[in-house]
Amino acid sequence: MANARREMLEGGRRRRWFGTVLALGISTLLLYYTIYEGPHWISQQRIKIQWFSAKSSNDIPSFRNRWNDSAVTESPVWKTTKPFYTVLQTTKPFSAEVYLQQLKFSLASEASKQHSVGDTLQIVISAKDTRNNIVTNIGDFFRASILTKVKSKAGSGAVGIIKDHQNGTYTATFRLLWEGDVTIKIQLVLLRQAIDVIERTKRKYPIDLVTYRKRYIVGNDEIDTECNVDPAIFNNTSAVCNYSDPHAGAWWYCEKAANISCNTSGHHGEIRHRDVNGGKLYGRANSALKKTISGSPSKINVKKGRDPLANRRRCVRGLATPQISGFYWNGVWNSLVCKNRHFSSQAGWQQCLKGKTLHLMGDSTMRQWWEHLARILEMKETLIPHAIHKTGPLLARDTVNNITVNFRSHGPPRRIAFTWTFHLHYVANIIDEIDGGPNDVICITMWAHFASYPVEVYRKRMEAVRAAIERLLHRSPKTLVVIKSANTRKGNELISGEWLAYKLDSIMREIFHGINVVLVDAWEMTSAQHWHEDAIHPAEDIIVQELEFLCSFICPL
Repeated sequence: MANARREMLEGGRRRRWFGTVLALGISTLLLYYTIYEGPHWISQQRIKIQWFSAKSSNDIPSFRNRWNDSAVTESPVWKTTKPFYTVLQTTKPFSAEVYLQQLKFSLASEASKQHSVGDTLQIVISAKDTRNNIVTNIGDFFRASILTKVKSKAGSGAVGIIKDHQNGTYTATFRLLWEGDVTIKIQLVLLRQAIDVIERTKRKYPIDLVTYRKRYIVGNDEIDTECNVDPAIFNNTSAVCNYSDPHAGAWWYCEKAANISCNTSGHHGEIRHRDVNGGKLYGRANSALKKTISGSPSKINVKKGRDPLANRRRCVRGLATPQISGFYWNGVWNSLVCKNRHFSSQAGWQQCLKGKTLHLMGDSTMRQWWEHLARILEMKETLIPHAIHKTGPLLARDTVNNITVNFRSHGPPRRIAFTWTFHLHYVANIIDEIDGGPNDVICITMWAHFASYPVEVYRKRMEAVRAAIERLLHRSPKTLVVIKSANTRKGNELISGEWLAYKLDSIMREIFHGINVVLVDAWEMTSAQHWHEDAIHPAEDIIVQELEFLCSFICPL
């Protein structure tokens, strides 16, 4: 009897112990779900409410299905597209301040201590902790260059090729292209963690980091309506004007103003930028870090060697552009693609461009080409009714040499002062209106105004431009088509900075790969120079040399 009682008591203790453990386990699971799963589920519901509650006839724009290549789209493609970059998975605490102190560069172990023109130089970049272990911060955004400064003058410079080895180490590879003392410059533009902030911001506000409007003038009144690539953000019951053109890869909607037809012309303009803050990982006004990294040796001496400009080809369409496509020598750009021109007088420009019509289209960095050509050639401008200088259309002529230079701004989105909507045309449609011929030169750049949007908005627009170029070259094979890349810049990295420009530039190069066009690599030409600060609008000497490279294909040596 006593034994039975002891067994019963012990069994009760075991059951109570098991119940306690079971309760703790259930509580832990509930707590995990609440912390990690609950907010995620709630955020997904908020996303659905945000994107599918617009009360208009365009609740789900047709382009969403096109972009996602599916019959039914649960959420816009910019919510589901794979990241442009490798996602860093880490649970270790990270200190940006400590990491920046640890980050250094050095010569690769196999690098020679003797250097000559024509050699390749490789630099290793990494951060090591106090135990000499490499800190595995994968996906940092670097720029690398070699340079020789000349006091009070433009110097020499070339870019290096950065490779991320996905293990915390990076290499920068350079071609040594001139003799003398050469400084190695490694610049951390953005930390991986800062890029994560940009991408999270883009996912949170995929299409409304910048907001646009169409303004109507009715008597003495101004009536503004909101515009964007997706009408679902308007959040009201008003009708929507659809200004999209799938043929041009463009989607654009505006709220319909009461008692005003959608076909009524108005003024396109920007309303506001969303106030977003990247925090301590950025400089002032969310600018890029662009911190110069120290290392050894910081300078090398390069002896005379193989002439990098020997045996260059004539500049013709279709030439491949290598990753290092040129360099500055005493401020003068020397192409490694082909024999590029430099003009010492106005007469040289006139002789090259005689009888030519240049059709320039895109953003304000292409307008710079128009401005400098008009200045160099002292051309007479023809004023276009209702046009403003910032967006055009602009027209300049040299009647003596029969040279015509046109500029047209690309269609929305366009962050500008108010301009008449009838002057903003989609680039693919502008190209389709050009007959083409051996005396026609088409020059295109589009990137700066697309940075705040998901990359698919830009990709679709540029794919339509490529299709229009292919149609043009089919009907007129002798037409010269030139694509100008993005250039380095300063700006709010969360909305329109260098990382976002770099992403779009990479997509542009992918889209136009293999097509019979010329690339003017403004990204490299602005990265290789070191005597001007980065700017959305490069300095005059850089723009002139971009134009000289253009002319190298119009009148090859």
